[in-house]
Formats: sequence, structure tokens, C-alpha cells
Amino acid sequence: MSTALSGPAQAIGSQLKVGANIYFEQLNKNGGINGAKVDLLVLDDGYEPSRTVNNTRYFIYEKKVDALFSFMGTPTISAIRPLLEHSKISLLMPFSGADFLRNNRTLKIFNLRPSYFDEAEEQINYLVNERKHKNIALFIQADEFGITLEKSLTKVLADRGLTPSVITRFRRNSSNVDKALSKIKASRATAVALIGTYKPLAKFINRAQLRGVKADYTSVSFASSKELLSRIKSSQLLMITEVVPNPYNCSARLCNTFRTHAAAYPNVKIDHVLFEGYLNALLFSKAATQCPLTFSDQCILDKLSLMLEHDADLQELFNLTSAEKKLPVFRSYSS
Repeated sequence: MSTALSGPAQAIGSQLKVGANIYFEQLNKNGGINGAKVDLLVLDDGYEPSRTVNNTRYFIYEKKVDALFSFMGTPTISAIRPLLEHSKISLLMPFSGADFLRNNRTLKIFNLRPSYFDEAEEQINYLVNERKHKNIALFIQADEFGITLEKSLTKVLADRGLTPSVITRFRRNSSNVDKALSKIKASRATAVALIGTYKPLAKFINRAQLRGVKADYTSVSFASSKELLSRIKSSQLLMITEVVPNPYNCSARLCNTFRTHAAAYPNVKIDHVLFEGYLNALLFSKAATQCPLTFSDQCILDKLSLMLEHDADLQELFNLTSAEKKLPVFRSYSS
């Protein structure tokens, strides 16, 4: 696993790692997978693509790992596409909703989370159909992550006869939001779709309030709703799309088991990202248990796909019928 354990996005990567390890530690205490213990190797990439490439080369060619697991971020994963294609290694449960992770048959990938297009549809439905906005601005991280969401958001807006009032950008792993804020204020946008990590998005919302901008906001799940909401200092209407149920109050059996396991770690704070990391580890383990002990990533991929359609716990968690394949998008709110 290569993820951000340092830098402005470290809270996302750390929670993803801790959530996975909570499950794997419980699993290993109970004998592992058919008697084999799971060893999750984790390296920090700081949400910087060049470091992700170095980490991935180390995993594949020096450590000869069985699979890549829960890598975090669209720009970072995009940078390792040549390595994925050359090595033919599988990437399981990436923490990204990018299109290239779903529409590339040369890559061996299993996605648990819905796509960013699914999240964009939910956000624009909320802003246009429910909140009745027509003047919507985009505040976007200037990299592959931002480009992916920009395409999705503009497509969904176009389907409703709308275009963004203005599209502004900021650099990844920075909080330089003032120039973008000035452009959005001048556009008189009444809503802003935010694409980025929690620190710059929180700074943008707080600065906008100080400068008299009155707008509704949306954000995708990648930002980490807990970290974003904890940094907003003013009263603002913010809707965040989520890809797992609310871990605080969901009633499915997996939710109850997760909360029980997490309670054994008193310094760990529950949030959506922690829950997603836990679910990623759980799914991998349940699939691996159904395969021969000699590791076969194709067997894992096949079993994971079948689990989404037939596993009773997953059906209950996501409220799916056996005929459904598309996972839902959930919502978080703050006002």
C-alpha cells in the first residue's frame, strides 16, 4: 500500500491504512487466511506521484508483493499505470473514482467505490434539482484528479442545459486559494463544487465567508468529510458525497462488527475513510479465503466480483438486490 502518511493529505492516507490494519490484525489473531497471516506493507508517498512510482517499483521488483492494495489518489495512481501494465500485477480497492480505473482492460483492477461520475451526478442533482442553483462554479485541484471531476461535473451540467459559471484551479498539496476565490466571487456564483483535499477546501470556504461570498458547497468523498467539516469555522451549507454508509449510525451487521473492532483502539477516531479501509481489508480477506493458499490474484479478482453480487453482508450494507451491480452514493451534510 502506497498512501499519504505525510503532507497536507496525510489524515486521509493514515485513516485508510489504520482501517485496513484494524481488520487485518483481528484476522491474524484468529489464524489469518487458511492459516496464513496477512502482511500489509505500507510506504508513504505524501500524495506525490513521483514517490508513488518509487514505492510501487520497490513493492513489485524488490519485495515481489502478491498485490497492490488500496493505493490512494488519482494523480498518484495515474503515474503508476505503466508499471501496472508491464507487471500485470493487480490493484485492489484503489481509493479513487477515476474513469481510467474502470475503463482500461489492460489493467487488473477491482473497484469497491463508485466512480467520480456517480458522485458528480449526485452533487449536481442536489444543487440543481433540489437547491435550484443555475450559477455553479468549480474549484478544482490542478491535476488528474481535478480533470476527472471537471469532465464529470461539466457533463452532468450539460445534460441539464447548464455550463459552469467559472472554472478555477489550485495546485495539489498547496492552499493557494485566493486567486481562485476572487474569480468565483466576481462570477457571482451561488454554488461551488469543490474538488480537492480537506485543507485547501476548508481554507476556501472560510476565506469565502470572510469576503462575503454566500454560496452552497459540495465536495466529493476523497476530501475526507470528518477532516473537512472539523476545519470549517463558519455556518455554511455543505453537502459531501460519500461512498460508504455512515459508520456512526448504520445498522448493518458489518457496521456493528466494525464499531466493535474499532473500539479496541481507543486512540482511533471513526470516520468514513477508516470504515472504507476496514471494508477493503475485509473484502480482500473474504475473497482470498475462497482461493487456494498459493496466491492467485486472478482468483481474488474473480471472487471479489462475485461477492458484490452475492455476498449477503455486502447486500445488506449497501442495500442492494442481487440483480444490482452499481454501488450507491450516500450524503453527508453540514450547515
